[in-house]
Amino acid sequence: MKHFPSDTRRRLALGLTGLALAALTGLAFDPTLFAEIRPSLDADNSPEAFSFMGAASCSGSACHGGTSARTKLKIAQNEFYIWSEKDSHAKAYEALMNADSKRIAHNLKIDKPERSPRCLVCHAMDVDVHRQGSLYDITEGVSCESCHGPAEKWLGPHIRKDWDGKRSQEYGMVNTKDLAKRGDKCLSCHLGVGQNIVDHELIGAGHPRLKFELDNYSHAMPSHWQSPKEKRDREWLGAKAWAVGQAVALRNEIHLLANSRKARTGLWPDFVHFDCYACHHEVVDNLRQLTEEDKAQQRWRVREYNGKPGRPVWNSSSHTVFRYLVQQIAPEDAKTLDQMISVLHDGLSGKRTAEAFDTTLSKLADLTSALVGKVSNYKFTPAASMALMRSISGDGKGLANTGFQSAEQAVLALASLYDAHVDTQGQPGNYKAVKESIDGLYADIKHGRRFSAVQFERDLSKLHASLSAERGGDSAQASPAELRAAGQ
Repeated sequence: MKHFPSDTRRRLALGLTGLALAALTGLAFDPTLFAEIRPSLDADNSPEAFSFMGAASCSGSACHGGTSARTKLKIAQNEFYIWSEKDSHAKAYEALMNADSKRIAHNLKIDKPERSPRCLVCHAMDVDVHRQGSLYDITEGVSCESCHGPAEKWLGPHIRKDWDGKRSQEYGMVNTKDLAKRGDKCLSCHLGVGQNIVDHELIGAGHPRLKFELDNYSHAMPSHWQSPKEKRDREWLGAKAWAVGQAVALRNEIHLLANSRKARTGLWPDFVHFDCYACHHEVVDNLRQLTEEDKAQQRWRVREYNGKPGRPVWNSSSHTVFRYLVQQIAPEDAKTLDQMISVLHDGLSGKRTAEAFDTTLSKLADLTSALVGKVSNYKFTPAASMALMRSISGDGKGLANTGFQSAEQAVLALASLYDAHVDTQGQPGNYKAVKESIDGLYADIKHGRRFSAVQFERDLSKLHASLSAERGGDSAQASPAELRAAGQ
């Protein structure tokens, strides 16, 4: 079971009555009626032109609308029920009409957020009229096809016994089993694409900042998918999801910067690409009669500045922790990546010529794209996972000084890696101590404005000591070459 402190687990409720749900599923479109029809795929036709059929088309009780899981089948057939009852994605459109959303819209001079393309692009499945099927309903929020792709061509055929999953993408279905594609789909909203991002203006108006980590966030959802039945297929799944998610997040962040630079108008880059807490920290004077202990908790008093104070600092959280994995998989790539990231930092603060910066940004885009493939093929081992956790937890000062958002990613990484390690190896003797340390780290990242670099460094060092005392998967028995070989 995924390790989360009890107060961070999700408890969601949509509020549909059983009668209302039964009525919905009873009237729903039944794809079995069209299972024998093989859709034609014209040579000039593409998934970008296929229609969205609406979540109700998946809700039949014989399809995905059952209220209880069917354990003997490949799917549980209660996926629609879980999504509609418990998943916050189903409430995304409704959220646009609450008081906070209306205030954000007012600040942005938006009349109705539930009708604004700027809001609907991520809070609903907003598609052109000519791509809306008969059961399409924008009020369903982020629904089935938002993640699985437009169902026009695959809705009926995908239930056939001879359905060829390998061709599913031709029919418009997204292969969510591919972790890179899954992460990319999530990040299309949880980071953004092109002009569709939660920029600094949106955050300034009141929208929460975005954050992402594929494994923890997937487990925070009420899962409407089943884990692989074979143990060998389940092993290291959480670690793989974390690793691939991080690779895709860094790649997409760099590509977003590169593409926005080519098309930039006005101020570039948008402040959303910078570390929020490098500027938004508490600055108080002696009039508040601070104790020395109070002062030690203030980041601006204890951090090390690599650049000049007051100058925007790139939000490096997509790189700061991920770099330890790259060091383990491909040391030479790790050196190149660190060098390029350093140039990126300098370029964003005006310390590099435009030509040098653009060249580095282009090469960085290529490198991060290549790393997605390398990370996707990496095979975790007990020694490799333990070595990675020790590397991350052993850099308390570095991570604390980098700031809250990097600390946040470090905690999520360690939780994912440790859970995957325990799932594969079993609980070690000091499991309770490690779990308590991770709980303490979760508490450290609960509130960004109250983040204490000193406390975080102390708690991370405590976890490092526990991990160093753990003998299972001892990295001391594995050479760097053996750790790299895990990915072969």
